[in-house]
Amino acid sequence: MLRRLLVRARYLTLVPILALLASCLALFIRGSRLILEQLRLALVSITDLVDLNRFEMDILEGIDLLLVGTGCLALAIGMYSLFISELKLPKTLSFRNFHEVKGMFANFIILAMAISFLELLNSFDPDDPAHSVAGADIFFPGAGMAVVTLALLAFKYWGGEREDHHPAAAPERE
Repeated sequence: MLRRLLVRARYLTLVPILALLASCLALFIRGSRLILEQLRLALVSITDLVDLNRFEMDILEGIDLLLVGTGCLALAIGMYSLFISELKLPKTLSFRNFHEVKGMFANFIILAMAISFLELLNSFDPDDPAHSVAGADIFFPGAGMAVVTLALLAFKYWGGEREDHHPAAAPERE
């Protein structure tokens, strides 16, 4: 009876899978809208981009939203493949274990942090004293992102199964 309950309980993962898909859709719409709006402004006023810095910031923000949305989609696919039913997908989206899903999502986090750092660098204006930059304004956020990136990379390398270091598999129980 408990075994049957646990087998059926895997369908509880449909709740976060659906939430991830809804998040993915919202992020794709918002990111695409932001990029398309900037492209429209660029095409309408091709000779006079009023604020090139704002244009770059909005494009980067749109890319960041699309990247996070892609991460949510990949995480939803991975969870569905592991808990509900295996999907026939390209190898880049196939997951054999939960560590692979978490590792793939860590890649998206690292890329999103890199884009956020570029947005931070782009927000400083050397001509405006109110938005001038001090070394600490760049160093501390960059150092924080570097520490998180190193921790995620260490997790990916040492925190799970590696191809070259598998212990002998335990016999399956029925």
